[in-house]
Amino acid sequence: MSDTLQPRDTFPNHSEKYMGEQFLIALNSLVQTIRIHQDNNQLVKDCVKKFTDSVHHLISDDDSLTIQVYGGRFYFQDEKLTLRKKSEQLFKNMLQYFEKRGLQEMCIYQSITNAASEQILTFARLLNQAEHEEKPLDWLIHRVEEEDLPWVIIEHPDEQDAPETDDSPVEQDKKELSVQERKDRGRKDYSYALASIKEMGQKLFTKKRSGIRKGVRIVQNMVEHLIQDESIYLTLSTIKVYDDYTYTHSVNVAILSMCLGKHIKLPKPAMERLGICGLFHDLGKIWLPPDILNKPGKLNDQEFKEIQMHSLNSARLIVRLRASRDRKAKILLAPFEHHLKYNLQGYPFVQWQKPISLFGRILAIADVYDALTSARVYRSEPLTPDQALAKMQEGSGTDFDPLLLKVFINMLGVYPLGTLLLLDNGIMGLVSGASESEELDRPRILLLEPDGQRGFVKGAEVDLRERHPQTGDFLRNVVQSVHPSAYGIQPAQYLLQE
Repeated sequence: MSDTLQPRDTFPNHSEKYMGEQFLIALNSLVQTIRIHQDNNQLVKDCVKKFTDSVHHLISDDDSLTIQVYGGRFYFQDEKLTLRKKSEQLFKNMLQYFEKRGLQEMCIYQSITNAASEQILTFARLLNQAEHEEKPLDWLIHRVEEEDLPWVIIEHPDEQDAPETDDSPVEQDKKELSVQERKDRGRKDYSYALASIKEMGQKLFTKKRSGIRKGVRIVQNMVEHLIQDESIYLTLSTIKVYDDYTYTHSVNVAILSMCLGKHIKLPKPAMERLGICGLFHDLGKIWLPPDILNKPGKLNDQEFKEIQMHSLNSARLIVRLRASRDRKAKILLAPFEHHLKYNLQGYPFVQWQKPISLFGRILAIADVYDALTSARVYRSEPLTPDQALAKMQEGSGTDFDPLLLKVFINMLGVYPLGTLLLLDNGIMGLVSGASESEELDRPRILLLEPDGQRGFVKGAEVDLRERHPQTGDFLRNVVQSVHPSAYGIQPAQYLLQE
């Protein structure tokens, strides 16, 4: 196109917050205008320019613009588009426009700014025509390829790439979910997050390009759900998979970090960024040789130096992700810092004088807690949750921010959810809920009954505060905590089942 694009700061009096809205306005104007005017009409020419300008401004420093529709919402560059009252009808119209075509994801590249007006008009007419085809999305994908429009890619929706979308967030808020439905939703969130970080790690390992939109959308949904059902997500964070440690650890750290963020009253956008930092904090481990990562014995000096590089490499890999510079800048620092320690005596070595960031301090706590409670090849006997918290208290003020650590310990309780307790009657139980009184060491527990095949089945839920009606003595007392892995138990399997 011969038209010169406007400088970013001269785009029509709208902050960047509403640039996605401007794109929808421009796209809507374009597809509607060409229904009633010929290509050489000035109104059509103006619409083409406004459309390409809106793409240019949204792309900014990145090379592409991704538009997605999930759960009755638009996402631009991984950000959920804010709905303004004045734009409600526009959003409704454009959602219907996309839905009639089965269109859930579209990527437009910076090269559109060099495309001829005729190409852009062809694309707009294809969008309009697709509605009348038997299989509109298949037809549209085929026709875009046939017309050789290299600056736009339309794909079939990837079910694993999307959170649950049966209802829009607004409808979900109105619909009262049962406890079991909320548990099922939590399990799906965990599964999506795990699949997302695995896919990203595998792409980066094979030097393929990877974006962050999948992880961002999943974390956004997790924040919404976690705020409503924190206990479900704390239970999910007890999931330990020995042979898949790096990825389950990343999801667990994300959950624990977001829960801590909630307790210090971070706003939702900050909780989302924190969750993404947690999900990506160990990306650098994909570059570690397996014989070092899984070495059963003590590491030598050279091997330990390689291990110490993983947080720096996480930052390097985040830089390579396909996302805007602004997005990457917001999630880069905390993964780099998560082993620096509160007193800056950790790794990698830095000559900083200022304390590490808030997100870095949160990740450090979540990372160590999940690591201490996980079985590793070099640590056959992981600590129980209460033992891990006691050990972490020894590092308060040196390894960890003392105030954040106190909040974290209070959040989890004396016996965190999923802790396996051996009682004085010989029965075992999983902590299923915090104590509702000042007796913090007497939580609710789910009893586990032997199934006769060296396993267990779910028993009754009891309260350790229960006393004998005549003597006043407690009916059950804790003898000790035991790590679930010693009995092949995954706490979430019992606590989240019907």
